[in-house]
Amino acid sequence: MVILLYSDKNCEHQVASCIRSFESKITDSLKIAYFTIGFKSDLSFKNLYKIEVPHSKVYNKFYYYKADLSLAAMRLFPNEDYIFTDTDVIFSRRFNPESMVTSANYAVASYGPWEYPYIYTQSADGRQTIYDETKLMKYMNVSQRSQKYCWSCFYTFNSSSKDFFEEYASVCNNRYLLDRQQDYFPFWDETAFNVCLWKRGANKNLGTAFLNTHLYDSVVAVEEARIKNSRLGNFVDDSGRDWEFVEEPENVILYHGIKNKEDADKILSYMLSK
Repeated sequence: MVILLYSDKNCEHQVASCIRSFESKITDSLKIAYFTIGFKSDLSFKNLYKIEVPHSKVYNKFYYYKADLSLAAMRLFPNEDYIFTDTDVIFSRRFNPESMVTSANYAVASYGPWEYPYIYTQSADGRQTIYDETKLMKYMNVSQRSQKYCWSCFYTFNSSSKDFFEEYASVCNNRYLLDRQQDYFPFWDETAFNVCLWKRGANKNLGTAFLNTHLYDSVVAVEEARIKNSRLGNFVDDSGRDWEFVEEPENVILYHGIKNKEDADKILSYMLSK
């Protein structure tokens, strides 16, 4: 099993917190592939492989590296099972890397708090223009979704999914699409991620496996299974959408969006205390 993640120097404190949250579960057979974008890391953990990668001249957003680095992990560590995670993640005590193995020939990811995410612009006369995945679906001749929208902050895969990642990477590297990013990539790599899944008729997923939060109280409530089938009301955007959604707390294996070091330290202290 290989767990891969990547970071620039500014976010390395997130990497340290993320790895510490599952450090006790690093067995002899579990490797961590840490891709450092434009710098040399001094982090030290058991089975940590640090791979330096130059800054891309193609991408104008940091998110787009995921597909390329998933392919790189398969080249460097062939014939393994793999997990990708964003760095602003702290894992639940429920997380078991060995249980994440999939037989699918594409990435298997989690639902998020909303099935139809979108962004919009509003003209002076109040008219809204919606940007979602529909333009990229049309560009790629994908007529419908094969499953709910999944988030690309965490996914599991195996070496048989190389074809999926090659197409996912080619879409993210498409200069025409990148130059029209708002139209075709309203949620950056994640838009391409989902359309490539739907193109393959993907129907395997992790359910609602994470909580999008940086709040200590929300994490504790889910870890202790106090709430289910709920929106917590602590993270509401300008459109009134609540981004903290819990379905079954027993299915939550990670907490995503923990960017602030003080928040991470407090949550990690709780996780490691029991």
